[in-house]
Amino acid sequence: MDSLRKRLQRELEQQPDIQIQQSDSWGLPVELINIPFTTIKRTTMDILMKMILLTVQKLDVSESKIIAEFLAVEPLFIEDLFNKMEAAQMIELRKESFELTSIGVRQLQSGVYEHPPEKAEKKFYYSACHDSILCEQPEKIFTAKVKEFRLARKFTRSAQRLDDEQLRATLLATGAEAAEGPLQKVVDKIETPRTLDNQLIPCVEFYVYNRAENNYFTRVWNTLTEEWDERLEKLIDEQAPTRK
Repeated sequence: MDSLRKRLQRELEQQPDIQIQQSDSWGLPVELINIPFTTIKRTTMDILMKMILLTVQKLDVSESKIIAEFLAVEPLFIEDLFNKMEAAQMIELRKESFELTSIGVRQLQSGVYEHPPEKAEKKFYYSACHDSILCEQPEKIFTAKVKEFRLARKFTRSAQRLDDEQLRATLLATGAEAAEGPLQKVVDKIETPRTLDNQLIPCVEFYVYNRAENNYFTRVWNTLTEEWDERLEKLIDEQAPTRK
């Protein structure tokens, strides 16, 4: 922490009229959370899949080999696609023959095949003091033995209270959705975050005097985001400025 504090102090003191009055270091409480979600891949429906759906729609089809014979296509190709469509709930067996479901009708009309949902998950750091997710879990974080942030006990919200819109925005910002040519991957459902761990993230605080403007203010370096943290600075200046 000492080397980091000295580097940051040199950076601040390079600014004209800035005089550092005090410095301190402490830990920002964060939750390491896991967000489980499902994605759906959408691709342009190929001609054979369309033909199978149209055949099911018009004929009494009790098994895939009937379609293979009707379309004069290798049975293995039909069976593979037939199984995929049944797994994707595009067709279902009703009484003694298969019929298109509402999903199958919609996809046939749009010409877009929605693959079965796939499960995924991403890990993030959530801060109650910010009431937001700070970042995706990096490969390494800065560690040091530090005391807890003096205002931490005033903020008791948990990541479990984040709404779907906030979670979706976080996932989109980290590449959970993608589009490449005819393939589109979209986030379908998002589950409630699960807390994996609670940690203290080292932060360095400076109490600064600006001689030109004759005012005092706080600067806080957050080692997790690796930047000056305006939210923490505002909290400290409003509620608990450091003064001798």
